Amino acid sequence: MTFNKNLLPALALSLAAGLGPMAALAESQVEIIRDNWGVPHVYADDVYGLYAGYGYAVAQDRLFQMEMSKRSVLGTVSEVLGSDHLPYDLKTRADFNHNDIRAQIEALPKDERDILRGYAAGYNKRVAEVLADRDNLLPRQFTDFGIEPSTWTDFDVAMIYVGTMAGRFSHYSTELDNAKVLATLEKTHGAEKAAELFDQMFWLEDPKAPTTVPEGGQYRIKAEAPAIDATRFGSLLNQTLPGDNDRPRASNIWIVGPKKTTDGSTILLNGPQFGNYNPSYVYSIGLHGAGFDLTGTTPFAVPNVLFGTNGQIAWGATAGPLDVNDYVQLELDPENPARYKKNGEWVEMTARPEVFKVKGQPDINTVVYESDYGVVSRIDPVAHSAYAFHRSWKGKEIQTLIAWVNSTKAQNYDDWLKQAANVATTINWYYADKDGNIGYVSPGYLPIRSPEQDQRVPAKGDGSQDWTGIRPFAEVPKTYNPEQGWIANWNNRSTHGDIGNFEANPWGASDRVDEIMSRIEAKEKLTPEEVWDINKQISFLDINARALLPFLLGAAKDLPADDPRAAMVAQLKDWDGQMIRSQDGRASTPAVAIFRTWVDTMVQDVLMDDEPGIDPKVNYARISRPAQVLRNAILGDASGITQTHDFFNGADKAEVMLTALTKTGEALAKEYGSDVTEWRLDLPQHDFLTENYLGIPQAGEDEMLSIGTAMNRGTQSDLVTFKDGKVTFCAVTPPGQSGFISPAGEKSPHYEDQLKLYENFECREQALLKDDVQKAEAEKVNFSID
Repeated sequence: MTFNKNLLPALALSLAAGLGPMAALAESQVEIIRDNWGVPHVYADDVYGLYAGYGYAVAQDRLFQMEMSKRSVLGTVSEVLGSDHLPYDLKTRADFNHNDIRAQIEALPKDERDILRGYAAGYNKRVAEVLADRDNLLPRQFTDFGIEPSTWTDFDVAMIYVGTMAGRFSHYSTELDNAKVLATLEKTHGAEKAAELFDQMFWLEDPKAPTTVPEGGQYRIKAEAPAIDATRFGSLLNQTLPGDNDRPRASNIWIVGPKKTTDGSTILLNGPQFGNYNPSYVYSIGLHGAGFDLTGTTPFAVPNVLFGTNGQIAWGATAGPLDVNDYVQLELDPENPARYKKNGEWVEMTARPEVFKVKGQPDINTVVYESDYGVVSRIDPVAHSAYAFHRSWKGKEIQTLIAWVNSTKAQNYDDWLKQAANVATTINWYYADKDGNIGYVSPGYLPIRSPEQDQRVPAKGDGSQDWTGIRPFAEVPKTYNPEQGWIANWNNRSTHGDIGNFEANPWGASDRVDEIMSRIEAKEKLTPEEVWDINKQISFLDINARALLPFLLGAAKDLPADDPRAAMVAQLKDWDGQMIRSQDGRASTPAVAIFRTWVDTMVQDVLMDDEPGIDPKVNYARISRPAQVLRNAILGDASGITQTHDFFNGADKAEVMLTALTKTGEALAKEYGSDVTEWRLDLPQHDFLTENYLGIPQAGEDEMLSIGTAMNRGTQSDLVTFKDGKVTFCAVTPPGQSGFISPAGEKSPHYEDQLKLYENFECREQALLKDDVQKAEAEKVNFSID
C-alpha cells in the first residue's frame, strides 16, 4: 500500500511508533494502577489500549533491560557494545529469518496485531517521555554504557517472544552431541561395541521413569530404535558442541486438587526456573478489559502472560519435552559446497545476506545458507558434509504466541485446550479452575518421522528420512482430573511411549520429580501450608542423593566401627540430603563433600575407564547422564535399561563402592585435614546476575545481588488457590518489580524489595478484582494513545 505525504499527522505518528498502516486512528483511554509492590494493573476498553498500557508500564520499570533484550534477540549487540559480541550476533541472526517473522505478523487479523502494535506504542510513549526529561527519567545504565534508548515496532515485540521463549526453550537438539559421542565410541571401540555402549547410555525410553501423565494412559510403547550406524559422524570429532548439560531444562510445578487437600481447595504452585538475574527475568502484571481480566507474572519482555489466573481458571508452564527438531546431515557437492544431494539430485541452498553494524568498525556483510530442512551450519568442505536444523514449528512462531495470549481468556478446560492445539513449539501447559478441575497438556508440532530414522542422532538429508507430516493434537501427552488427584512435573518425562521420546534424554527410573511426587504421596491429604512448604523442602536438596546414596549405605552396612570409613558413613546416615550454606560460606554438614566426592569418584572409576565418550561432570541440580548410567550399572538386571556391557568389569559392586569411599576419604583428608567434621564444602550464594538470560549485559556489574544459599528453585514462585469459588494469587518475583536507577543513582523503592520474601519462602498477594487493586493502590496514571 502507498501513502500520500499529506496523510493525517496522527497516521504519521502511528507509523513512526511502529504501529503499521492498519492501526486505528481513534484514541484509546488507558488507566494504570500500581499497587504497594509496584505491580501495574492496566485498564482499557480495547486491545490496542490495553497492550499500550502494558508496554508503557514495562518501559517505566525495565527500559535498559528491554533495550538489551531487544538487541539480544535481533543480533544487534555488537552495534553498541563492540566486536566482542559479533560471534553472538552472527549466530543469533542466523537462527531466524526476520522477513519470515514479519510476514507472519502481517498476516494477523487486526485485533491480534493490535496486541503487538499497542505494546510498541505504549513502550514508545515512555521512550519519548524519557528523552524529553533525560536528567530525571533516563535510567543510569544508558549513560554508563553509552547507549540511547530506541523505539520499538510490532516486529520487535514479537521477536522478544521468538528469541526468548521459542528460541531459548524450543530451538534445541542434542543430536549433534550424541553423534559426536557415537563417533568417539566408534574410534575407540570399533563399530559393533560402539553401538552396544551407545544403546546402553543413550536409551530412548526407560519404562520405569516417572511421568507427568499418570501410568495407564493411552500412549503406546515403541519398539527399539533402528540399528545405529556408528560410522557416519567422524567429522564431528574435532568440533565443540553443546553438551547434554547445556540444554535448558528447568521449572517445576505441582497442582493439588480438592480431594487431596484438607480444606477442599485447589492449589497450583509454579516455580519456573529461567535463571536468576537483576533486574528480574520475570515481571508482574494485571490486564483488565477488551476480553482480558487476569493477574499474573511472565518473562519481563514478552506480551503473553505465562503464569496467572483470570478468576475462572489458572495456568502455568514448564519447559517442553517433545522432540520438535532434528539436525539433518547433508552431503555437499565437492565441486560446489553450496549444493547438497537430495533424492539423487544436487539442490542449491538459498543464500540470505545479513548486514551487521559494529561499533567503531565498518559494517560486516555475511551470508546465511538455508536448505529445505532449515538453516545450514557446521559446514565441512573437506568431509563434504554439513548439518541443517529442521524445526517443525518454523513459520508458526507468531501463531504460537497468539495462542498463548488467547489462552488467558479461556473460561474452562475445553476453551484452554483449543488454544493449546495451536501451539507449535514444545512447552508444558498446566490448568486448574474454580470448580476443582486440574489438567495438563504438552502441546507442540511433533513430526511423523521415518521408521528408519534413529531419533537420537541427525537424520539423513538425502530425502530417505523426510518427515511425512505432523502428529495430530489428539496424540500429544495430556491428562484431565487424574484419579490420583494431583499433577507434578520437574522437567521429567511427559508420558511413556514414543510420543514422549526426546533424543535419548537421560530420563531414568530416578528423577528429581520424585522429590515432589513422594511428598504429595506421603499423606492422604495435605494442608495448604504443606503444599507450599514442598518448595522449601526441595530447593536445597542434592538431587542425586535419593538416587545413589542408598547403594553406598547398603554396601557399608557391615563396616566395623573402627573402620576408617565408618565416620564418613555415620555422617551420610544422618544426612537429609539438604545442602545449606553456613555463615562461613561452607556446607553445614560434611556429608555434602563426602557424597559428592564419592559420586565423582564412582563415575571416574566405573564409567570413565571404559572411555564412554560422555561428559563425566555430574549435575547436582538434576540427575544427568553420568549419574543415570552409573545408577543403571549398579542396578544391573533390575535396571529399566538392558545392561549388555558391564561397567564394573566383573568386580564386586559393593567392594567398588567402598573402594571409592576410601579414595574419597583420602582426597578430603588431603584437602581439609584428618577431622571428618571439618570436611565442609564451599557452597555458593544465590546470585542475581547482571547479564541477561543470553549472556548479554542488562545492568551495571555493581548491580549483582546475592542472598543465602544457592537454591534449585524457581526464578519466581507463584501460588494460585481456588477455594469456595474464589481465587487468590500470591507471588514473589525477586529482586523486585523495577530495575530503574535514576541518573543521580537513586533506585526505585521496588528495585529489590522482594529479596527477603524470596529468601524466606514467602510471597505477596497480587489482586485480580478492581476493588482489591484499588485498596492496594500506591500510584495511578491515565493517558490516551492512538
